Formats: sequence, structure tokens, C-alpha cells
Amino acid sequence: MSAKLEFYFDFISPFSYVAYHALPHELGDLSDRVEFRPLFLGAVMQTTGNRPPGLVPAKGKYMQRDLQRCCARYGIEFRMNPHFPMMNTRPMLRAAIGLADDADTQKRFIETIFHHVWRAEEPLKTDDLEQVRAICASAGFDADRILGFAESEETKARLKANTDSAVERGAFGAPSFFVEDELFFGHDRLDYAREALIAAG
Repeated sequence: MSAKLEFYFDFISPFSYVAYHALPHELGDLSDRVEFRPLFLGAVMQTTGNRPPGLVPAKGKYMQRDLQRCCARYGIEFRMNPHFPMMNTRPMLRAAIGLADDADTQKRFIETIFHHVWRAEEPLKTDDLEQVRAICASAGFDADRILGFAESEETKARLKANTDSAVERGAFGAPSFFVEDELFFGHDRLDYAREALIAAG
């Protein structure tokens, strides 16, 4: 069995949005080895003692320019979501987890949510379930199924398990990637992750 690239992300992270679009550019023919692992970034930050860029003024200022550069590199648009950083992304993370048994649908859902959080002219408030319902319906998803996953006890437990596992394995932020037990933090380490995938076979 081929090694996988586990992509731990949270929709609240603009660099996770960049990373999603960087994957096909950086991995090329290995892109089909990606497994999506939604996590709750707030819990990761709290557990590891990390601090969001917005709480470090110089880092926050740098992040704004760096996001522009990164998006330009991958040819993607970016709009700062006015709800950031006070966004509850857990319902959408749980929904993404619920779709894990259908990889193509899960990937399309993840791309749709990233688009509406960080690119759309009307930014998504991720815990506004009526807005989510409208977006799902327009994108051809079964909105009732999506919202069911968003509130399911099973997906709540799986999101917590993903988050705990990421921290136990050494993750301290998002996006984080693992090839077997090797951690790569940030989309700008995907070239190293590709080398690790090739080496792992």
C-alpha cells in the first residue's frame, strides 16, 4: 500500500486554504495520496501554548502580505473574512469528517467551504446553518445530510480524536502534514513532504 499524506487543517486557517490549493501544484502525480484530517485549531493552540498571528502584532502584519504572495503564487483569490478570527468552524469540520467515506464528495465539500470562507464575495459564517444550507443546495450537496453530520455526536467525537491525535504526533498549528510519523508544517514544506512520500513508497 502506498504511503499517504495526511493533511490536518481547519477552515479558520487562511494558510490551510492556501495549502489546499498548493497540494496539486507541489505533489503533482502524488496528489491522489492525500487524506484529509479536519482538526479544531483552537484546541491545538490552547494545548500546545501556540499563539495566533493576530495576537502577535508584527506577525499579524507580516501574515497579511505573506497571504497575498502565497495566493499569487498559486493563482487563487483571497478575501479576508470579516468574521475572522471569531469563527466557529466546528460544524463544517464535523461535516467534512462525516463525508470521509466518499472521498470525491468530501474533497468537493472541503473546496466549497474554503471557497466560501476565503474567496466568495459574500463570506460564509461557518456556524450560520441557514447560510450553510443555501450554499450546500446551490453546490449540489444534500444539505440535510451535511447538517446532520455537522451536529452528530459521532462526528463530534471523531473531530476531537483527530485533534488529539495531531497534537500527540507533534502538531502545533495548521496546516500540518504527516507522512507516516514525519511532521511537515505549512504549505511551503510540501516539497519535503513529496520527497518523504516517494521515499516511503
